[in-house]
Amino acid sequence: MSKKQAIALSIVETLTEKTEGTGFPSGHLYAALMGLVGLSEYQGILAGLQHTGLVEVSNHYVTATPKARAMMAKAGAS
Repeated sequence: MSKKQAIALSIVETLTEKTEGTGFPSGHLYAALMGLVGLSEYQGILAGLQHTGLVEVSNHYVTATPKARAMMAKAGAS
């Protein structure tokens, strides 16, 4: 697993396990990850997650989609 994939997975895990559907401010997520990735990398990761339908970003607020919650529930059941 690449560094970007691991960060993407940690974002999805955080959003599905810790937010209970309420989401998280994008700036706060970036602040937590800025020691690992630059801003453009972070934005690229979020764009990829949006493109695959795992997160939604609205007004700089990131939320997990039902697809992401189902994926993580399935992974947890394995």
